[in-house]
Amino acid sequence: MLPIFAVVAVLLLTFDSLHGQVEIVQADPVKNVKFPPAPKGLTFGKEIHLSTFGIDRVGCSGLPGPSGTTCNPYTGDTLCSSLRPVLCAKVDNSPRPPYLVLGPGAAMPAYFYAGWNLGHISTTLPVQGSQFANLAAVNAFCTMYFGSGWIAATFHHGKHIAGMNGTTYSGSSWTLNAALIQTGGWHYYSYGDVRNDTRFWIHIQDQPANCWQP
Repeated sequence: MLPIFAVVAVLLLTFDSLHGQVEIVQADPVKNVKFPPAPKGLTFGKEIHLSTFGIDRVGCSGLPGPSGTTCNPYTGDTLCSSLRPVLCAKVDNSPRPPYLVLGPGAAMPAYFYAGWNLGHISTTLPVQGSQFANLAAVNAFCTMYFGSGWIAATFHHGKHIAGMNGTTYSGSSWTLNAALIQTGGWHYYSYGDVRNDTRFWIHIQDQPANCWQP
């Protein structure tokens, strides 16, 4: 049996009625080959900076936007061959600042989409997402840039406590109620002031939307 990827040339015999000759025509072996879609990875963008607290909100709807209307945490939104900074995070259990949670929410309450990442964010220089073999390589890249404790930022780094808003569950109140902390997604706040002229590679745990292996 031929290997599955072997291309078999098909010879077609046609009769030339004008000259009474048989002509051998070689069919194009590439014509009907279907190539898999180019791999894509998940990106976030910067949405806002709150100078009062020294924090950024990053997330799916950050600008500049991806190729679609928002990010795609299910199959990725940016070609892995593209150059983008890696969004790195250092989770040091910093208490949540008293930022306001605005908006009506969607499938989940508003605070689910306005979580706190418990620390800081920063960005590397732009790189191809495809250069990383796995998440460990991305984490090591962040550590190389910023030092011990820095890892790749993830889609689910945002944490919340039900009902948090403004001073409710901020500062010492956040720390004292750590047992109530839950995981959110799509957007979150963090200490930092990252660039706003490009999107950033991030990691997602439970979907095939990364340029690298888990």
